[in-house]
Amino acid sequence: MSMARREMLAGGLLFGALGMATWLTPRTRMNLLGRQDLEALVPENFGAWKSSYDPSLVVPIKEGSLTDTLYDELLTRRYVNAATGAQIYLMIAYGGTQTDALQLHRPETCYPAVGMRIVERERFTLPVAGREIPSVALVAQAPGRTEDIVYWTRMGPRFPQTAGAQRSDKLQLAMKGIIPDGVLIRASLIRDDGETHFEELGAFLSGLVSAVPPSKRAVLIGPRALEPSAG
Repeated sequence: MSMARREMLAGGLLFGALGMATWLTPRTRMNLLGRQDLEALVPENFGAWKSSYDPSLVVPIKEGSLTDTLYDELLTRRYVNAATGAQIYLMIAYGGTQTDALQLHRPETCYPAVGMRIVERERFTLPVAGREIPSVALVAQAPGRTEDIVYWTRMGPRFPQTAGAQRSDKLQLAMKGIIPDGVLIRASLIRDDGETHFEELGAFLSGLVSAVPPSKRAVLIGPRALEPSAG
């Protein structure tokens, strides 16, 4: 093969690779939060649940920190049930751009990072405001503490239940030219008995979302037309 032909072939391959890279570059941002504010969007009181100020949950986000980099908004609250006295902790983390460098950190990673082992994990579908939301239930333990957790993650129109599915969903959406937003919605309580409280936590989250006006729920439970996750 002549030098000129080899150069033409190499140039063609390079051009093709550049074209493929351009084609795979996401072009459309999916931001379901828009100009809404989580603090105003999420009700402080609903049903028997009332938000109670807890200074231990107020953690200033330092500029340039990992939390500041990953999330555009972070909401943490403690709710108390006026009828039973039960306490549930809510955390909602929203990131407007889900890429390889910026993506939601799942509780299976965060809890062990602070010394709590995940001793039970269950995937299930949670009925929320007329929708079926793929969710995850966890039990995390440390000496003298057992915490029950129910959460879901939304990435664009999908609800990945594992870290692998989250990576796969992000790639598949990128191949469609979409940079998705992402939200992690987590409810937890510190157990004082031997029973799991997944049902109570699920009912809390369902009631919370149902208390949000239907026109504003998309940031929490996605657009009306959902896509199946990778798993």
